[in-house]
Amino acid sequence: MPDSTNQSEHLSDKQYPCLEMLQLILDGGATPAQHTEWKAHMEACMPCYKSYHLEVALKALLKSKCCGNGAPPDLVEKIKTQISKNLPH
Repeated sequence: MPDSTNQSEHLSDKQYPCLEMLQLILDGGATPAQHTEWKAHMEACMPCYKSYHLEVALKALLKSKCCGNGAPPDLVEKIKTQISKNLPH
């Protein structure tokens, strides 16, 4: 996969920035067309590919450690902030 560092590239007709689209995909709010676009985008964008897999792993870890009740919203926001700070721009 080529490494693309342009995280401001937009996806879909609604023009979601990459991280917003990632959350939409992971939260189940994306359309089938957005899923298709996101998959194609991830194949060409290593930062998005890594972010996706990190978010999936993080969600699974939090779900398993929080007894299925989900993480407290403030914890989720703190984690997202830290991840965003550490992503390449």
